[in-house]
Amino acid sequence: FDNMIDEYMFHHAMRAANGDPNHPEAARFMVPPHRWFGRDVPGSRWAGDSPDFIYRTIPIAHGGRYEIRGRATCEVPPTVNYSLMADETAAPVTLALLDSLDMDIAADGSFTITVDASPAEGRPNHIQTKPGSEFIMVRDALGDWLAQSANALDVVRLDPDGGAKPEEEMARHCARIAVQGVYYSYYCTQSGAGQAPNDIRPPMSSGAFGGMATQWGTKGNLCLGDGEALIVRCNAAGASFRNLTLTDAFHMSIEYWQRTSSFNMLQMAPDEDGDFTFVVAHRDPGVHNWLDTGGLRRTIFGQRWQAFAREGGHDDPWMTARPVNFDDLAGELPDGVKRIDEAGRADQLAARKAGFDRRFAE
Repeated sequence: FDNMIDEYMFHHAMRAANGDPNHPEAARFMVPPHRWFGRDVPGSRWAGDSPDFIYRTIPIAHGGRYEIRGRATCEVPPTVNYSLMADETAAPVTLALLDSLDMDIAADGSFTITVDASPAEGRPNHIQTKPGSEFIMVRDALGDWLAQSANALDVVRLDPDGGAKPEEEMARHCARIAVQGVYYSYYCTQSGAGQAPNDIRPPMSSGAFGGMATQWGTKGNLCLGDGEALIVRCNAAGASFRNLTLTDAFHMSIEYWQRTSSFNMLQMAPDEDGDFTFVVAHRDPGVHNWLDTGGLRRTIFGQRWQAFAREGGHDDPWMTARPVNFDDLAGELPDGVKRIDEAGRADQLAARKAGFDRRFAE
């Protein structure tokens, strides 16, 4: 709990430090503790951070005019979501949404997003602000941790209005959003931890609980004893990006750089029938898709499907989950589940650590 509070407060301090719409930057946050250019940077996770997302915020003001100038930094850029958020952290509201799948991007990977109060009027990559707009949340969804990296972003206000925000005002901003965010943090946590144990609700649009409106998601409150495991099965549903994650009881990611406490669509292995089986357990069950609890009896399970094809439709996401005795797994698992040996697990974990370390390369 103490660590959660520390990261919660640093999260909001980061938000406030980059909260001046006259001098906007694309500031990265919602990451575990790490080392960055010789500095030890505290963690800033909250409300179910995704191991696969690079989170950034860009402060804006309704009535201002901005350009976000971006370029790809890898051969196969990640899908990216730009969400215009209202100034109300107690109940986050998405005012506008721009998905990279709908953007015009040059052959060299460069692009420009315009942001102002006017309609697009032919501008291909445009976000129209509304009263109450405070910031744009940017989420780059990395599938291949060893090859993909977030887009480089530069932000310019075209009509600067005033000098830099004083430190006293930034401090008041931090205090305000930290207090307002308590409700949302509690809501996000209890939307998983408050459910009946080991009963994961069916997938639904994440926009219903403060997430991305173009995303489907599900949550569950897992309570597994030493000799128990949970078998989870699901489909791909045509989503270009998918992941499953475990967080602790305070909805913070679990050492995903050194445990298989999450899987995205490139890390997970399909069954022979094309669907997917995962085992949530405290011990290694010898299957590729082991969701490692890190020894925590209580965890919050989450799964998301996003970046659906714009044409042709897609199947609805589905998922099933059932608790079993760990020692009975061999007879309970469906046929065609991919197994893994000790050497394979070591390679899997080494790749995760190397992919995580790339995010903070100096």
